[in-house]
Amino acid sequence: MGFEEAEDQGRQGDIHRRRIPRSLRDDIQLIVSLMSSLRIASCPGRFAERPFPFRMSRLPGYIGIVLQTCLLRCFIRMFYEGVCPSRSYQGVTMVNRRRLKVIEASGSYSNMGKKLGASCKQELKGMLSDAKDGVKRRSLDWSKVVANVGKHVPYAEDYNPEYLEFIRSYSEAAKVPFDEIFYLFCQDETGQCTDIAVNGDVTADGSVYSAHSEDWTPSSEEQLVLIKCKPKTGPRFMVMSMGGLEWISGINSAGISVTGNSLYMNDTRIGIPKLMMAPKILGAARIGEALEHATPAARASSYNHNICHSSGEMYCIEASATDFGLLYPVDGYLVHANHYLSPDMHRYENAFGPVGSRTMHQSSSTVVRYHRALRLIRSQLGNVTIESLANILGDHVNRPASICRHPVTTEPKHEWSKTTFAVILDTTKLRMLLCMGNPCEGEYKEYKL
Repeated sequence: MGFEEAEDQGRQGDIHRRRIPRSLRDDIQLIVSLMSSLRIASCPGRFAERPFPFRMSRLPGYIGIVLQTCLLRCFIRMFYEGVCPSRSYQGVTMVNRRRLKVIEASGSYSNMGKKLGASCKQELKGMLSDAKDGVKRRSLDWSKVVANVGKHVPYAEDYNPEYLEFIRSYSEAAKVPFDEIFYLFCQDETGQCTDIAVNGDVTADGSVYSAHSEDWTPSSEEQLVLIKCKPKTGPRFMVMSMGGLEWISGINSAGISVTGNSLYMNDTRIGIPKLMMAPKILGAARIGEALEHATPAARASSYNHNICHSSGEMYCIEASATDFGLLYPVDGYLVHANHYLSPDMHRYENAFGPVGSRTMHQSSSTVVRYHRALRLIRSQLGNVTIESLANILGDHVNRPASICRHPVTTEPKHEWSKTTFAVILDTTKLRMLLCMGNPCEGEYKEYKL
C-alpha cells in the first residue's frame, strides 16, 4: 500500500502527511521472520528455551532460506505491483499495484485505430456490457438507442474526420459494429472528477503540473489503457483512455496537456459528442490552437477542459452546448470540480436542479471537493511539489464523496463510483505520474512520452 496515511497531527487545513510504502527494510524483516519461523517450526521445544543458534556449518542452509525468501518476495511483488521497477520522486514512490496495459501505435489515425481495436477487445467488451446494462435499466431498446446516435455522426465527421476514421478502423479490428462503438461517445455520464493545475509561479521547482482524479464506476477500472501514439502528422501524445477509445487525460510533445471535468448543463443538443474534443486538443501544436479545438460551434455538450502548456499558460474552458466561460490562473493555479464557476455560465447549470427548485441533494460533493482542493493548494503556494499534489488527490474529507472517492456500498451497485486513477501530468518534463485505483491505496509510476 502506498502513501499510507499517518495521523493528522496538525490543524484541519493541513495536508494529510503520508509515509513512503514498505521498502527494503520491510523485506529484511520478512526474511528474518520467515527464517525464525522455519527454524522454530522444525525444533519448537529447543528454540522455546534458547535463542537461535547460528552455526557456520549450517551457513549454506541459511543462505538457501534467504534466497528462497527473496524469490518468494519477488513473486509477491510481481503479482501485486507488476514487473515495473520502483522509482522515487520528491518522496513519492512510483510503483503501480497492478500491471497496466500500455499500447504504442503510430502512423495514420486509421492504422492506430486498427492496432488499438485489435489490442483492446476485452476492454471494449466490458465497456459495451456496462453501456447495455445502463440502457436496460432505463427500459430502453438497445438497437433503437444505437440507431439514434447516428444523428451525431455528421457533426463529428466535420469536426474531426481523422478521429472518426480512427473509430471506424477500431470498429473493424475489434469486430464490433461502428454504431455500437459510437454510442459510447454519446451516452450520459455522471463522473465526479477533481482537477488542479499549477505553474512555475507556485511550484517549488518552477515546473508546470496538471493533476486529475478520475471518478467513475468500479468496473471501468479494468477497462483503462494507457496509449502512446506517434501520428503520421502532428505531435506525439500519451493519454489515459477507456479501452484505447475514449481519451481522458493526456499530454503531447508540444507541451500541451488536457484533463476534464463533467458538467451538467441545460442546453444539450444534437452535435459533436464531447468525448471527441480531447483527441483534437492533443493534436494541437500551439496552446491557442488547443483552446480553439475545445470550443467547436456545433458541440452537443461539453466538459470543463483544463488545458496547460509548458510555458505556464493554463486555462479552464467551462463550456455548455451553446456558450463557454474562461478561467485564467492570475495567481498561478486553477482548481475545478463538476459545477460552473464562471458567473456567465450559471444560467446553464443543471447540477443543482432546475431554476426555482435547486438543492444540493446530489451535488454537495462537487462543492466540497472544489473548496477543499482550493484550500489545500492555497496553503502551499510557492512550495507545490508532486508529493503535495499526490496528497491532495488522496484527500478524504467528506469521504466517501471526497477527492479520493470511494463507493457507497449501501447504494445499488450500478450507482457505485470510485476514483479509478489519479494522474499528475508534467508538461515541463513531458511525463505522466500515474496511480491506478484510489490514491490512498495505490502508488505512482512514471511514464515518459
